[in-house]
Amino acid sequence: MGQPSRHGYRVTRPIGNCADRTTTQSVDVFGAQSGDQGDQGDTWTQKTRVTNYTSNPNYEQFDNRAVPFAGDYLWVTSLGTFAYTTWTDWRNTVAGSDPREVTPDPDQGNADVLQCRVLLSSTDKKGNTTSSWSGDRCPHAGGIDQKSTETRRRNGTVSR
Repeated sequence: MGQPSRHGYRVTRPIGNCADRTTTQSVDVFGAQSGDQGDQGDTWTQKTRVTNYTSNPNYEQFDNRAVPFAGDYLWVTSLGTFAYTTWTDWRNTVAGSDPREVTPDPDQGNADVLQCRVLLSSTDKKGNTTSSWSGDRCPHAGGIDQKSTETRRRNGTVSR
């Protein structure tokens, strides 16, 4: 089981990051089965796509909506010709814009997530006004939604 990158991966850029600083859907999950038990994993069946959604792993969902993180959620349990797998994807994440970033923002709409912030102003005793952004006021409105997906595979047949 693996999550190979697609769409022009380069070793000099993270998965899904394009040369123009945008990000794109770039991750699928594939599975393959080792051949004869006697060859110790030297031969494999043709890989099979097990996810039905190409995902963008670059949504900035963590560290105050500034950092992408996929976590350690790729798992396979298998016995004989049966395998049960889980993985994380971002099909339920709601894209948005980050008002804290200055425009033009190359990753707006394809890495920023839905967030509800307001600009707060305060004035000190000397009459100096300062502004800062609030925290995210709608953290569970889709901007942090990663989906744990599962599939079962028996004798090369994939079911969800």
